[in-house]
Amino acid sequence: MIDKFILALETSSSVCGASILLNDELLSIEEKNTSRQHAELLPDLTKASLKNINKTLDDVNAIAISIGPGSFTGLRVGLGFAKGIAYAKTLPIIPVSSLLSLAYSLKSEEPTQGILLSHARKVFYQTFQWRNNIPKINSEVLLAEIDDFIPSLNNGFQFNCKNILGDSRGLKTAKLSSSNIGKLGSIYFHDWMVETPHTLKPNYIAPFKIKKNE
Repeated sequence: MIDKFILALETSSSVCGASILLNDELLSIEEKNTSRQHAELLPDLTKASLKNINKTLDDVNAIAISIGPGSFTGLRVGLGFAKGIAYAKTLPIIPVSSLLSLAYSLKSEEPTQGILLSHARKVFYQTFQWRNNIPKINSEVLLAEIDDFIPSLNNGFQFNCKNILGDSRGLKTAKLSSSNIGKLGSIYFHDWMVETPHTLKPNYIAPFKIKKNE
């Protein structure tokens, strides 16, 4: 089996990070919790993560990237940076769902639903299946008011939703990290690889309306 030396990037929220993985083993990670500084920080974090293990971009053979949903600006910065490296080094990109990454951060508990704050009281929602402690996407991402999803969150997680949840739910708190992007990128390496990523776009998600019974 050929080793997968992966550069993993997370920019879908206030977390800005770069990790280096050999297959599913985390070798190096540099992350900061920041606000609107992803474009300035991401190149330095990537450089530092590689320098930690005396590697360069010439050693990388794929880039895993958080593809969304999440921050509009953050997703554009991350994918733009990944595409620049991909073009320069002729590398494939592996797009990874932000919500799947959040679910994977709680893999010991295997949550089957999750919400991620969009803005105001709107959240992104997705469901998952688990097999051998690996999550798989079970539905498309939906975007709507948090109250529309609360009845469904029986075994779920939340990210950045505490202020709008109140005391109505004791949901698990998930975490975003480039390390989880990299591990999922390794797991789904061949399934999700985009070898010519010029048309790849962030998964911004359009809003929808839940029909109510008249």
